Amino acid sequence: MRFNRFMLVVGLVFALIGGGAIFLMNSVLAPTPSLVVAAREDIPAGTRLMDIPDELLVLVPVQLKTSARPILQSLMKPEDLESMRASGGILIQDVLKFEPILLSSVVAPDNPAAARLVRLGMDDPNLMLVVISTRGTAPESVSAGDRVDLAVAIDQISDPVVMNRAELMPRPPSAGGFINPVSASPEKLLEELAEESGVDLPLDEETPTAIPTPTPLPDIREPLAKVIVHGAPVVRVIRERNVTSFTSAGDTTIELGDVIGLEVIIPRDTFEMVTMASSAGILQIGILSPLAEGEIDSPTMGASLQDLLDLFYADREALAPTPTPTAVQKATASPMATTTTP
Repeated sequence: MRFNRFMLVVGLVFALIGGGAIFLMNSVLAPTPSLVVAAREDIPAGTRLMDIPDELLVLVPVQLKTSARPILQSLMKPEDLESMRASGGILIQDVLKFEPILLSSVVAPDNPAAARLVRLGMDDPNLMLVVISTRGTAPESVSAGDRVDLAVAIDQISDPVVMNRAELMPRPPSAGGFINPVSASPEKLLEELAEESGVDLPLDEETPTAIPTPTPLPDIREPLAKVIVHGAPVVRVIRERNVTSFTSAGDTTIELGDVIGLEVIIPRDTFEMVTMASSAGILQIGILSPLAEGEIDSPTMGASLQDLLDLFYADREALAPTPTPTAVQKATASPMATTTTP
């Protein structure tokens, strides 16, 4: 009996020690719970974060395994809420009751998820993300985060084909022919009805129309160059990928090559101009200084060959040395010897 009682006590002691050790290991090794923001009530899309009262939000502790920790990167934390509130964040998806708020459901300049999804940082509806081809026209040192100017250069401009607008208008019907009420003008329809009814229409007094005087165009010679976008942020740089070598295990070593494209954010109303410039000419990219102003609203003068010629002659005239007058010496007659005759 004493032996059995001793074994029971020893077993209880080992059980307590093992349980305490397991509890201690879980406390030390287990990840610290993270607080995420959830909604107490349904919040509709289009609501600004600054307009959501704190009473409608709740902080929920979330504890995940190490393998599931990346999930936390998609959930809004208290510090994310404060920064996106300050930057004017707005919900683009409905948030249901007791549902955690996802970073992908908010558009704000300070959204941490904007590094993966650029659209989440575009809080201006007048901006858009485009890809431009830059083979040989962008500096090799360009990187994401730079701001660039986009300028188009056109070597040759062919004469535009001027189409006569009269050819696009429907032809008038022949005498006695049927007037199509769809294509005919109201005046023609009124004349036909007057002829059928025998009513004379009052004569319209003709008002002289002023012929606009064409504005003379300046003397411009090709090629032409024009800045069409100022301060476009670079989101991603696209480079060529060249396979340089193979390892014994069959793996490849990839080396990045030349810059072949850029993802940039441009004003939406310049999209057509950028697209046309990429097709009609050469789109040059210039990196701006970090101290340069972000956007320049005033247009640029552009440049042409005539501007270069004018600058050439203007500088040449201004820098040419002024000719100094040469002193002309007057020729003096030498005194002639006089002889006297006796």
